[in-house]
Parts: sequence; structure tokens; C-alpha cells
Amino acid sequence: MNKLTPLKERHRLRNQEEYQVKYNYLRFPSPEEAATAMQERQTILSAIGSRVKWGFHSSKADVSKLSKGCQLCGEGQWSCLFINNLCNGKCFYCPTQQTDMSQPETNTLIFDDPRTYVDYIRRFGFKGVSISGGEPLISFEKSLSFVKAVKTEFGDEVYVWLYTNGILLTEEKVVALKNAGLNEMRFDIGATDYNTDKIRLAIGQIPVVTVEIPAVPQEEELLKQKIRELKDLGVNHLNFHQMRLTPYNFNKLIEHDYTYTHGEKVTVIESELTALRLIQFSLDEGIDLPINYCSFVFKNRHQKSANRKKHALLVKYNWEEITENGFIRNLYAKVKPAGHDNIRNQFADELENGKMAFSPTINRLDFHVEHLPIIKSLGMAMYVEYHVSQIFPHETGLNDFETIVLNDEDEVVVERRSAVLPIELTKERLGLIEEIIAGSVKYVESYDNETQQIMTFEFIQEGLGEYY
Repeated sequence: MNKLTPLKERHRLRNQEEYQVKYNYLRFPSPEEAATAMQERQTILSAIGSRVKWGFHSSKADVSKLSKGCQLCGEGQWSCLFINNLCNGKCFYCPTQQTDMSQPETNTLIFDDPRTYVDYIRRFGFKGVSISGGEPLISFEKSLSFVKAVKTEFGDEVYVWLYTNGILLTEEKVVALKNAGLNEMRFDIGATDYNTDKIRLAIGQIPVVTVEIPAVPQEEELLKQKIRELKDLGVNHLNFHQMRLTPYNFNKLIEHDYTYTHGEKVTVIESELTALRLIQFSLDEGIDLPINYCSFVFKNRHQKSANRKKHALLVKYNWEEITENGFIRNLYAKVKPAGHDNIRNQFADELENGKMAFSPTINRLDFHVEHLPIIKSLGMAMYVEYHVSQIFPHETGLNDFETIVLNDEDEVVVERRSAVLPIELTKERLGLIEEIIAGSVKYVESYDNETQQIMTFEFIQEGLGEYY
């Protein structure tokens, strides 16, 4: 077996830990099989060529005709409200258990009152809102109330869409959602054996109608037929997701002869290849239906990065910077006790205006990147550390935080926590940090663990996931 980089080995071990003994039932590719699958993917991509536009660090195609909701998602301008956690569908690929009515929730925050959710949207500046579940139509009146509240408050400034399997959709519900101002309705027709009858109720009523389904390998030929059907119906967009394995859908997915690949999570290789082949099919056949492949690496990297960036602005210090990947970068130097007075005198202005922070009890000087050359010239040991921002309904008492007031009665907190132990900047790592600051280096996977950590926290990886 080829030696794995520290990052790949970390992913493999985490996946093994998540599934424990069940991990042994999964079929992962040998190095030779992985190379063959990668070559198959490249052959498809070469056949697609320049006929599609790749975006978001080449992790999503085709981005030339995305729905506004998908665009806002990729830009981090979107809040997904899970109206419940209960579903009437029986999709074998569903990644989560859907058996609890629960309360409307997003980002660990519960919103009983649509008006408070409106205040949340305003305070954090979201431009898009999706109503999801579970199945939102099980809680139709509640879903409708949130759509009404957001559209009444923001109008065209906030784009609103709703996910549904369509089972409970009626003409009356479509009209109610239309009158509330719903911009887009997304159907998972995999839950109805790919029946399109309920889609017909929405077309011509809801401005944008999208079908969003996993790319199920054994349904490839059926999906080719459905692409034509959806185009003829007047569907505006077709989104294919990559199937991923979870502890919840494990027993159902292993009934199929899938090959799995490691990564941030375990995903199905054949699902990705199916999605890309279907894009090629649509292009070759001249079917003018915008198809978007939503890879797992796009969702895991860009959605999370965008979320981190939005919150990081609220808890970073003046001397810190936010990386491309949405983490807070902090540089600091260790100051010998004999040098304390020199530091106070030399950097008096910077310490006063908040571009530096000096903690004599722990011999630590935090500084802005603009001061790196002069700190470097002083010959002090330097370190870099990374923090991640998270939002909570209440402070945990474990980390520094900022309280964000939503209205007279409600508030949330954004905390910052350490994402990694401090990394000492050896000559080589310091050079890497300098190149990153200068914008002269891109992401490269490394066999040095600390260098890999820097790369991970600084950059969003390019391209689709590697198979292994």
C-alpha cells in the first residue's frame, strides 16, 4: 500500500473510528483501483471539457447557470433553517435519522418565533434563506409562517427556497407559498420513485423549480430519461449530490455494491462518476437543462469555510487575520524576561492602538503580519496558531466570546476556540508563512504534519476529492 500523507492518514483513522467494527464491511479501493477510478473521472472531465464552468476552487460544476439559492450557498450568504427533523420519505440514501418533530433550528440556535429568526437574518446579513427538514410540508403552517415573515421583512433582498419530497404538496399549499413570496421550490423526487406529478403543481406558480437529488449509480439510465422529462416539464435546474455514508444509512448503503473513498467523510465513488457522466450525457444530447454537481468536498469545504468567515469577523483581534479557509490566524513571539522593557518601549504605539498585545506573565507578544519583518529581525522564537469561530445560544464558559444582540429579548454568542496547538515557526515554516502572506504560494499536501496543518488552516483545497 502506498504511504499516505498525514492528512490522508488522519482522515482514514477518523473514518475508522466513526464506524468501528462496521468499517471492516466497507469496500475501499486498492491503490490500483483508486488510480483506475481517478483515470475514469479524468476521462469524463476531458470529454466535458470547456462546455461547463467550474467554480468554488474547481469543486462544483456547472456554475454558469446556478440557481440564485446555490450561488448564495457557495458565497456563504445563506441560512438553512431546519423546520423539523421528521420525514415521511423512505430514501435509502438519507444521511440522517428523521424521526423527531423538533423545533426550527439553525447553527445550534432554536427559533420558536419567526420574528426572532428575522432579527437573526438581519443581524448577520444573510441574503438567502432555505426552509428544510426533515420534510417542511409536515409542518406546513410553521414553514409558511417563516417564509411569510422573511419575505414580508426583506422582500427581494432575501431569496427564499424550500426543500420538499413533494408527497404532501397540494395546489392549495403551492398557492399559499406563492402568495407568501417563495422564490424557489426544490424537489427530491428520489423519495417518490422519481415521479414528477407533484412538480407539475409548482411549475408556473413558483418562480424557480429545481430538482435536487443524489446521483444514485444504479439509477443512471433512468436518470437519463428523467433529464429529458424534467426539461420538457419546464424545470429550471437539476442538482446532483454525491452520496455519502453515515452511521444512519450504513446498513442500507452496504446492501449495494459501492466502492467508498476516504476524505473528510466517507463518500461513494460511483455516485460522483455517475453525476459527471450524466452531465456529459446532457451536453452530448444537447439538452438545455442546467445541471449542477454538488460534490461533498464543495459542501464540506466551502459551506463550512463561509460559515467560519462570517462569524470570525466578530471575534478576531485587531492583530489577527482571517485565512482563505475561514480560520483566525494569530502570530506571536516568545519574549525573554530581560527583553520586556525593550518590547514595551519599541512597540509602544502598536500596543496602544491594538496592533499588538503583550502578556509579560507568559512572555508572549502577539503581533500583526505587517510587523513580521521586524519581529523576525529580533531573533525571537515565533509561533502561529489558528482559532475557529462558532455560534451558540449561550456562552459555554470555555472560550472568549462576543454577545450578539438580536432584539430586546434575544441574543446569541460567537465564541473562538483553538483549532490546533501552536506551531513553532522553524526557518522553513516561517518561509511558508511569508509566502502565504505575500500570496505567492498555493495549497500543497505535505508529508510534514505541521506544514500540512498550516496548509489546511490557510487554504481551501482545489478540485474534487482524491480516491483512496
